[in-house]
Amino acid sequence: MRTTSFLVSSVAVLACLGAPDVAHAFVSQPSSGVWPRSLERAAPESVNMSSAALRGATLALEGAIADGDIKGAVLLVARHGRVVLHEALGERDGYNESWPEMPSPPMPRDGIFDLESMTKPFTVFLALRMQESGRFPGFTIDEPVVSYFPEFADGSSPEKRLVTLRDLMRNASGEDIDAGGIVGSSDRWHTMLTAPLLYTPAQRVLYSDLGFRILGHVLEKVGGRSLQSLMKEHIFDPLDMSSTSYQPRVHMPAKCDRFVGTAWSGARGRYLRGEVQDETDYDIEQNTGTGEHNHLTGCDGLFSTAGDLAKFGQMLLNRGVHVRGLDLLCNPVLSLCPGERLMSRSLVARMTTVQTGNLALPTPAATFAQNLFYSGKGYGWEMYDPGAWPGGDHTSTVAYSKTGAAGTLMVMDPDPSRDLMIVLLTNHGLPRYDHLGLDENQMWYWDDFDAMIEAIRAEEVSDAVNLSLMDVP
Repeated sequence: MRTTSFLVSSVAVLACLGAPDVAHAFVSQPSSGVWPRSLERAAPESVNMSSAALRGATLALEGAIADGDIKGAVLLVARHGRVVLHEALGERDGYNESWPEMPSPPMPRDGIFDLESMTKPFTVFLALRMQESGRFPGFTIDEPVVSYFPEFADGSSPEKRLVTLRDLMRNASGEDIDAGGIVGSSDRWHTMLTAPLLYTPAQRVLYSDLGFRILGHVLEKVGGRSLQSLMKEHIFDPLDMSSTSYQPRVHMPAKCDRFVGTAWSGARGRYLRGEVQDETDYDIEQNTGTGEHNHLTGCDGLFSTAGDLAKFGQMLLNRGVHVRGLDLLCNPVLSLCPGERLMSRSLVARMTTVQTGNLALPTPAATFAQNLFYSGKGYGWEMYDPGAWPGGDHTSTVAYSKTGAAGTLMVMDPDPSRDLMIVLLTNHGLPRYDHLGLDENQMWYWDDFDAMIEAIRAEEVSDAVNLSLMDVP
């Protein structure tokens, strides 16, 4: 059902009804402050944050640049809908193996970064939005994958008939981290769809790029269009995310001077700016489908800015409501504020809270990679972990995060006393895979991923931001 509302006077609201995926609504706000919140610049002290303490987050990144761990970064911090820090540091382009001294301009504050796995929450949001819209009859996240791709049940794992989209979304599908033989395969999607499971679905957590690739493939089939087209209609346009897309060299060529470089690709023979660094995802983008039906992947491939990501994050903190800078229309007498509801409060809650029950490895995680591979998951997010977690030691226990392995991070804390968002984007580039494998307990480790989290100063930045809160014990 669509609901459209508008302000008739300071004391009267006229509402009309229509479809929920583009609903406009006047939403009751808490007793203090305007809610739902739009994003506006403000001084840290206006939301009870210490400017001096917050400076520690920037100093941590300056140290990372001085030590040569990264070349540049953009950091955005917002609390209660107020952007209290949005700063660019260092150079736009990351390390270049072929030309270490390559000239690079200063990092732009609106730099467009390779998000890698930070694509996953967007794929999940698209799936939930498509389900809730009612525009795709019969589509639900509880449908088995075989309903859309019968060949998924082929191969050596009869349990594959049990795998649902929900299982893919919460990394409990039984799928391996990835499948071998994708690049150069004569039928890349057949290779992925028919890969055997590692374990029975819904029995344990294992982070899976393969699972999210398959999830995105299902959404493209259901929607009849590419993920780029579907996300643009259902996410980017409604949220005014004008600098977010797959394949920015194709879809945003005029913004090329803002593309942030990540690394030299030996396979492609060039330095990468505006191209997904992951070679498997790039191979899929280039070699499956044609034109508007060119297939993209649900695990990696999006590019965005700190400002655009903050719009997505604030909508989640608003429990599914987006406000386009309309705080002046909020009426404190009526406790009403106009906003566009993109998703029901209940689905946002499921997306951003633990959805793996006791399937996950008991916390605390011993390493960042262990947290990534095994610990509690929402739909597309990693949940708070008291051990090795890029969100640091000072968030609330309801916080959640998402890391992009090329050196990007979002930390979200919806606790009402915090209402906090951190967006950290760097040009670190993907870690190596030299130290990725199974230990004596058959647990995955990835030492280079742990080193990347340390290099971008993820914990130090998050801790400095959280310790700047003056009204939280």
